[in-house]
Amino acid sequence: MSFIARSKDWLSQASARYWGVIALALWGAAVFAFGLLRLDTHGAEEAGARALLLVWSVGERIASTVVILGLPDLRALLQIPLGAYWPGSMVAAKVYALLITAIAAAMLYRWSRREHGPETALIATGLLLITPITIAQVDALGAGPYLLLVFAVGAWLDRTYRRVQRPLGGWFFLQLLWIMIAVSIHPAAIAYPLALLWQWKIDPIDGRHQRHQYIGITLALIFVLVLRKGWPALHWLGNPLTALSSAVLGQEFQGETLPLLVGITVVAFLVYLLIAERKRLTTEPLTRMLLIGMLIGTLCADGPWAMLCLAVALYFGIARLIAFNQAFGSTGLSGQRGIVLLAIFVASTLFMQAQKAHHQAIVQNLLPPVDQLILTFSVEIEDTDADAAHIVTMSQWPGKTMLATRRPALPLPPPFADSQTLLGKISGVSYLLFNPKQPANTALAAQLAELTGVTETLLLEEGGAVVHFRQSPTESP
Repeated sequence: MSFIARSKDWLSQASARYWGVIALALWGAAVFAFGLLRLDTHGAEEAGARALLLVWSVGERIASTVVILGLPDLRALLQIPLGAYWPGSMVAAKVYALLITAIAAAMLYRWSRREHGPETALIATGLLLITPITIAQVDALGAGPYLLLVFAVGAWLDRTYRRVQRPLGGWFFLQLLWIMIAVSIHPAAIAYPLALLWQWKIDPIDGRHQRHQYIGITLALIFVLVLRKGWPALHWLGNPLTALSSAVLGQEFQGETLPLLVGITVVAFLVYLLIAERKRLTTEPLTRMLLIGMLIGTLCADGPWAMLCLAVALYFGIARLIAFNQAFGSTGLSGQRGIVLLAIFVASTLFMQAQKAHHQAIVQNLLPPVDQLILTFSVEIEDTDADAAHIVTMSQWPGKTMLATRRPALPLPPPFADSQTLLGKISGVSYLLFNPKQPANTALAAQLAELTGVTETLLLEEGGAVVHFRQSPTESP
């Protein structure tokens, strides 16, 4: 009888897993069917473009982009199948991004089911998969899904290592490799090694294991930061309100008042959750990673950080909202879950409007300012330059430029003493893409302005400028 009961239990668990896989597959198919992803080479984040270019170049057995663009973040190790089987395919890259997102969501679901219960896990995961920032990060090959994945897998690796308890074994070095992958992706992922150090401080297996972890984690963290020289493709000190409002309303939302109110509301809610969940920082590793990562990521406040914040708001906020609704002691569905259902309805409506706007932007080929500049440039050189072999481009966004134009692109030149030195050092360059309004490019813009006889401004848009170097210098006007 016990064997039959165990068999039924196993079958029910297997059936639940199959239904979960089917649901995630249907979600991915719906994202494609509703036209929520661009299938061209435009719109990718700079860091994601560099990682993809590396695996493509290695897969095609050609000169690696590491020589030109430097070492990308180590998500490239997770994208090896794209280079091995589908080099050059943006469709495969978007499908792979959907797969990474689905795996991260499934692991967060299992964690939330264990910590908060099945109801919270189901609602939070469902809403996470349809949020504008999730679709935007998948479409831009962003680091957001990878950030959630490294936290979920990192917590699982820590549990597994503690269960095996083999000093300096395979699980130990796999954990160190995962730390390097995580930290290379985004600054918020520093929360992973910090959370591990905290966990081994308050709950050591023994002195030997604790010493190994302290030394290994510290060396892995320092090594990856020195190897990549930080995060070269990252923009620091972004506006948290803008990032969070875009995560909820979508990048294409136009207006001023509503985004500001939404941003302030989300920030206030996150502060409340941070205070309310502070006791769990000492008891649950994944909670510690998510909350500390949210705090560290505030220094850059970009799309991946906003996706992390929204995951925190959903997984912890839904649990708090359900408890708040039940505290009234009312009976019936409306009494027990009325507030929860209203919140789901409002959130789903906002997300639906954002996805509709995102689809319309794809249909109309609308892009953020920088990507629009690169798109215009790629069309321009296709129309004006017949001999592609002699085109040399320097760009503030070399990964995005190379991916969009399918031609080599070099990073911007370093600062030089004067304009003539600059001209001598970049001889042979055909085009230069950059944003002259950014403080870091002020000196470069001033020196290019002195070379009026040699250069001409080909494009000047909101996202930046494209400067064309003439083949033969002419007299200044």
